[in-house]
Amino acid sequence: MPATSSASLALAARLRDLDDASVTRIIRERSISPTSLRDIFDLAEALLDPAAIGIALARQTRPTLAALVTAGEAESMPVTEVARRLDRPVEQVRSDLHAALDAVLIDLVDDTVTVWPTVVAELAQWPQRGLPGSVALTSEHPPVSLDAVDDADRASVDRGAAERAFTTTTQLTEIVLALAEVPGRLLARGGLSLPDAKRLAEVAGVELDELPLLLDLAALADLVEDDEGFTRATTRSDEWRRAPLADRWQHVAEAWVALLPVELVELLASRPLARWGAALTDFVHWLYPAGGDALDARMARRGAQGERLGVTADGRASTMGAVLLSRGAAAASAVLAPLVPPDVDQVYLQHDLTVVSPGPLAAHLDERLRRLADVESAGLAGRYRVTADSVTRAVALGESAEELLAFLEQLSLTGVPQPVEYLIRETAARYGSVRVAPANEGERGGARTLVTSEDRLLLDSLLVDAATAPLGLQLSSPGRAVSRFEPAVVLWTLIDARYPAAPADGFPAPERPGRTRPVAPVSVTDSVADAVARIRSGSTVGTDGDDAWVGRQWELAVRGKLAVRATVRLPDGSERSFDLEPTGIAAGRVRGRDRDADVERTLPIASITGLEPLE
Repeated sequence: MPATSSASLALAARLRDLDDASVTRIIRERSISPTSLRDIFDLAEALLDPAAIGIALARQTRPTLAALVTAGEAESMPVTEVARRLDRPVEQVRSDLHAALDAVLIDLVDDTVTVWPTVVAELAQWPQRGLPGSVALTSEHPPVSLDAVDDADRASVDRGAAERAFTTTTQLTEIVLALAEVPGRLLARGGLSLPDAKRLAEVAGVELDELPLLLDLAALADLVEDDEGFTRATTRSDEWRRAPLADRWQHVAEAWVALLPVELVELLASRPLARWGAALTDFVHWLYPAGGDALDARMARRGAQGERLGVTADGRASTMGAVLLSRGAAAASAVLAPLVPPDVDQVYLQHDLTVVSPGPLAAHLDERLRRLADVESAGLAGRYRVTADSVTRAVALGESAEELLAFLEQLSLTGVPQPVEYLIRETAARYGSVRVAPANEGERGGARTLVTSEDRLLLDSLLVDAATAPLGLQLSSPGRAVSRFEPAVVLWTLIDARYPAAPADGFPAPERPGRTRPVAPVSVTDSVADAVARIRSGSTVGTDGDDAWVGRQWELAVRGKLAVRATVRLPDGSERSFDLEPTGIAAGRVRGRDRDADVERTLPIASITGLEPLE
């Protein structure tokens, strides 16, 4: 249809002006097959497909849908007229339409909205599918409001909510720390590998099926991200995990509430004592009439996360939850702070090499203690253990025995027991029996790292140990072995394998890599990213006179029997416009019937500076 072709041209022009991140988001959100996309016109037509439009409409709120059906009553309509017909403030309608603009369901130019014809057609079919039509969308009021509940046991509700907030924030912290130490490997089909999922569940102290909910919450708060085949802690998480617990909770809660629809937040904030039950579900279904099963799944996930964060308890808002919804995360954090155990700055150091914290250890002290002790349990009463491996790790990070003992002396309420002091001094003395340095140029087999030791038996054991096998160590001469991996990878793999390895003299201690064992690079093909790159190369971003761009516009006009106005640069440098009905394209030239002169014209593509569809 000409209308579809006209919309495709207009949408393609808009898509061409978007950045790669926006185009990538749109392809993913609309479930567009990336393999079918050659250029920006293919994407425009795919986005105007009824199935893709249905996906986008399912994510729109009722006010946005009402604005769409109203604006769709005309080919184009000023936003002020849409607001007048809906009897709503212009700014509210403009905000609702911007949600549709982000979903590329409309064009919005000079405060005038154009709803794509296929969007109008899709909405017109809703009543046949049991979905609200234009009258219901524009006039139907929300369902009955939430029921109030007895507020007598508010203190009990708040205590339970604070406990869950404390626990969840601690669990998220452990997950972030674990991913900062060793990123989790992603499977090609999606999700973490089972060994990494089990590792994270263990450090967080949760069941395996609870982990996705927490990882999703961490991702919402920009604490973890998927990157090059791994789930990693973000740079933002470094600052976050060093903050007081209430501040950490505030950051996560703020990210969680930001994803809730404004209308839902306003409803819940206005009824702080109401129960979140069937009535809330009815309201959300009214707000997202086409949400379907995907909406129910999102509701269940956000509800479970809200319960874990202490926003809700037994189907109703806690005090800090009510404050979060009405006054924001900072005010809610102030409510939470006195309800959680205060940080402590000293611990009990025991003869069995364990360290027991009588409360949550202050973040900066916890971070330092983790350098020389392994965490056995985190939470209200943290438990750590000093081992030869953990001390070796601390020494490898640049700590001396005296510095470690001085830190423990200051931290411990019980002094430093003799077994702890002996272990630290002995381990520090043994450290460096194996030395690691960058290999010289021209080293055997293109090796990058040289490993040396005066202890021949120790070096021989390195060569046959299964734990160091991934390094591919090869004996190059007596007391010397080489590896093709980087020095940092070799050093930390040896340390993790319990060898007293250290950087060679004159070489600084390398920073611990994000992965403790060498792993072959994983080739992860992002088909969407490839499609975006292909689209850009197929539709040169520049002036409207780009040959490829004009050619594809003309092809689309021919296919849709769409009349266009072509602006042509003449040999003398002037420009002239022709109203044409395109008939063909070949050999760098386009053909079309001139409506005014009733003759067929042939124009070089290179001379066309602009094309626009005729009304």
